[in-house]
Amino acid sequence: MSAQAAAGTLLCQESYACGGSDQAAYECDECGSLQCVRCEVELHRQERMRNHDRVRIAPGHVPFCDSCKGDGGCPMSGGRVRAVVRCQGCKINLCLDCQKRTHSGVNKRKHPLSPYPPSTPVENNGGAGDGEMQALKAKLEKVRSFLLVDEKEETQVKDEEDFVRRLDCRREELLKVVSIFGNTGEGKSHTLNHTFFMGREVFKTSPTQDSCTVGVWVAMDPIHRVVVMDTEGLLGAGANQGQRTRLLLKVLAVSDLVIYRTHSDRLHDDLFKFLGDASDAYLKHFTKELKATTARCGLNVPLSTLGPAVIIFHETVHTKLLGSDKPSECAERLLQERFRKLGLFPEAFSSIQYRGTRTYNPPTDFSGLLRSLEQQLDNNSTRSPRSATVIYKALQSVWVWGSVYEGVCEVLR
Repeated sequence: MSAQAAAGTLLCQESYACGGSDQAAYECDECGSLQCVRCEVELHRQERMRNHDRVRIAPGHVPFCDSCKGDGGCPMSGGRVRAVVRCQGCKINLCLDCQKRTHSGVNKRKHPLSPYPPSTPVENNGGAGDGEMQALKAKLEKVRSFLLVDEKEETQVKDEEDFVRRLDCRREELLKVVSIFGNTGEGKSHTLNHTFFMGREVFKTSPTQDSCTVGVWVAMDPIHRVVVMDTEGLLGAGANQGQRTRLLLKVLAVSDLVIYRTHSDRLHDDLFKFLGDASDAYLKHFTKELKATTARCGLNVPLSTLGPAVIIFHETVHTKLLGSDKPSECAERLLQERFRKLGLFPEAFSSIQYRGTRTYNPPTDFSGLLRSLEQQLDNNSTRSPRSATVIYKALQSVWVWGSVYEGVCEVLR
């Protein structure tokens, strides 16, 4: 038990955004858990959970027993009563009678239990926590995207002050960069809107056949402290394909994390070819700068540990997800086999992860993608967050194909 828990402080029971270390601020009756401010916001941004009933909790709060919430009440006690323990194995709150009734068997008797403090009547005063969450939601409402680079590769931001102002962040605030790639019409902008901005159309989407994203658009996610970059689709009509690929490579060079979005029943070769070619081009143009950076920073690490991480977000309808029919092999291993069969070796990326979702009925479930993103964003072992001014300088250096020395050095520990 942590020191906080031992002191009677209720901790978040979801571990969705905080890892279970933040103090609980809300109880959601339908989720059946106590939640911190961050987990409450991020869990209930999902369409199917937006209408959940949740209440602000005060110090000393004890949740209701989950087994006493049926229409007939608790069969042992005859009504809803407060819990005395939380079963960490079942992830439910239980009163004493329900705990004895449901955990008398040999297996469940061994489940670890966390006791709650004795229940005392406390006024439910929203206080500063409500203001904190409302301010957070209000800040999301203010988020707007802006054009960073047009289709001619011309920067649309005047200077670093303009960049910071448009992001609406503090100069010293430490951030990471997440970008998205994929073919035109795969739902890249839609994915970013629902993953980072509670479904708000921060990045423009369109039901028409024409691509609605031209150039590179940027917005700031204040919850995760991330600079989010939306890019042109691959294989789009109109612009020069070589120019488009060059533009995407420049975005790749300043990204900490890359989402490759694909909506198809199978992973096609063009996905692997793009990542393989992008890796080769990345190393070709930046190997010299990366080697100089490792020497200056005193790092004895292979170049592959310096590049961005990649998450392949694969949505299917009629087919199983990669690896689901081969339980003995992980999806990432199957990805590496596909690369090898095509003669491709994406050595520029620090990692390539697969995250799939099968959509039987819309809408798409982005919660798995969000969890994978948060795990990667929390990992600072290779690439640390840096200020918006440093990100802008890295962008400037990459856009003129100059040295990315300063920008890369700042993201390394």
